[in-house]
Amino acid sequence: MTRITLLVTLCAAFTLPATGCGKKDKGTTNPDEATETEGDPLAELQSIPGQIQAEVDLVLQPITDVDVVIDKIAAMPSELGVDAAALRGLASASFKDGKAEVNLDLEADAKAQIEAVLATIQGIAVGLKETPERAKTAAANIVQLGGKATGLVTKLTAKYQAKLSNPFTKAEEKAKIQAELDLVVKVDADIKATVADAKQTVMGVPKLGAEAVAKITKAFVAGGGDAEASAG
Repeated sequence: MTRITLLVTLCAAFTLPATGCGKKDKGTTNPDEATETEGDPLAELQSIPGQIQAEVDLVLQPITDVDVVIDKIAAMPSELGVDAAALRGLASASFKDGKAEVNLDLEADAKAQIEAVLATIQGIAVGLKETPERAKTAAANIVQLGGKATGLVTKLTAKYQAKLSNPFTKAEEKAKIQAELDLVVKVDADIKATVADAKQTVMGVPKLGAEAVAKITKAFVAGGGDAEASAG
């Protein structure tokens, strides 16, 4: 019995340290250990301006697409040999009704090109109709990204300052840490400016959307596209 008890005790002694080494304490205060599982906070911070711009681009997309399809509809009659008035009629129907059947006598390739443009116009119509709501969503997402950036800046600043104040940190390493801290300060300032600009842009999107609706409607009425083309 004494030998069995001794074996059990030895097994426990060797097993427990192995388990402790294999899994880190979730309550660790070491910032380097924490980032191993959480990813790179600096890289995450640097990605935020791109995420903000993506929110702006998404809500602006239907508006910027308006000029593209107007130019395309204006160019198609000469490119495909299709009647301009008939094509504008199809474009107008697609925009107003959400669909239009291409019943023109055309080759398959030409018909496919027209159907693709009409599908784009349908998507623009939906996007412009949803623009006010999309603008609200984008504004909320931008504010959220700004808050996320603030949290990351606080976390990174604390981490770098702790390392700089450590008397055992070598001078060469301190220089590298200071450079990263300076980068965080710069990115933080850039993000704050980006957030302000993005919010201002998004707030003006509903007005731009209304103007886009008027523009595309005018372009597709009889002679509308021709009048704008000659004016340009």
